[in-house]
Amino acid sequence: MAEASSAAAAAPPLSLEQKKAAARARAQAAREAQRAGAVPALVGVSDAAAAYVRKAADELDKDHGVRLRILAGGCSGLEYQLDLIDHGERPGEDEQELRVNGIRLLTDLKSAIYVTGSTIDYEEGLLRRGFKIRNPNATSTCSCGDSFGV
Repeated sequence: MAEASSAAAAAPPLSLEQKKAAARARAQAAREAQRAGAVPALVGVSDAAAAYVRKAADELDKDHGVRLRILAGGCSGLEYQLDLIDHGERPGEDEQELRVNGIRLLTDLKSAIYVTGSTIDYEEGLLRRGFKIRNPNATSTCSCGDSFGV
């Protein structure tokens, strides 16, 4: 086991061309899934995150749902944006809607490419309270976890 982890740690970082090729492959897979009628963004929502969304939404008179977007920025190149959605709000033209753990999740195809397979969690601790997205597509993250690179 130690050999495998040290081998992974010794692997050279991906080149810019390799990162671009991986992003193109994810985009192509998402487009094919969309054409086939499949929902390309399979994102999980933990019980803690779902409970927090419901609580926050009730306090602000919003729907039990969030819009997840990936934006350029942050210290690692891309950052997550989560916003509560209004009652009756429909997905935008380029968005898909998922129902995950009783929560509506809206995301656009571009963002779905980066978050497929991720889980949205909510943590409360002495130093940090908030959402944490466990993203298997991220090849780098910043120390706070709010931004990532692929």
